[in-house]
Amino acid sequence: MSRRMVRLLTLLVALTGTGCSADSSDASPTRKADSPSPSVAGGHLYVRGGGTVTDDWDDEGLLGENLPVRSDLAAMWQTVLWADGYLDRSRIDCHYSKRTRRATRAWQSNHALPADGIVGPQSFGRATERLVRRGGMVVFKGERHEVPFKLARDGRYLVEDSGTYKPLRRDRPTLRVCGSATR
Repeated sequence: MSRRMVRLLTLLVALTGTGCSADSSDASPTRKADSPSPSVAGGHLYVRGGGTVTDDWDDEGLLGENLPVRSDLAAMWQTVLWADGYLDRSRIDCHYSKRTRRATRAWQSNHALPADGIVGPQSFGRATERLVRRGGMVVFKGERHEVPFKLARDGRYLVEDSGTYKPLRRDRPTLRVCGSATR
């Protein structure tokens, strides 16, 4: 085997080995360093799913860590917090703020997760355990409210916004509820 091939294999092992550890937290040091930007994380800009819905959101990135603080994904998470009774509906504004982080910590604590305020695979994963298919929709069954989503043919999650269904973006706010954040 040539030296160049050995160096290439060594580099490949080093790159793939750093992100393979099993973490107990959503925001492990390994995960932080290896998490790509939202435009390339998972190769998509939209919240996506497919197949079994109970694992659809566990690859969305780290809200409160490496994703923009203003995005449709932040609004989706705030909606989960509202549906479970941790955030007032009027506080859904597409901004992962200190208030949202506090509500997230309480939600995580009450769902037997590390209460670090960062929403990653464990928190999204716990939330997706309550996604169900119903009549052509995907519904989050919150402790107080249900939240309906549509699943587009290409796997994008869609939410009703001012009478039409729009895809949820991970990188920026586009929903009407986001107000001036969309400009």
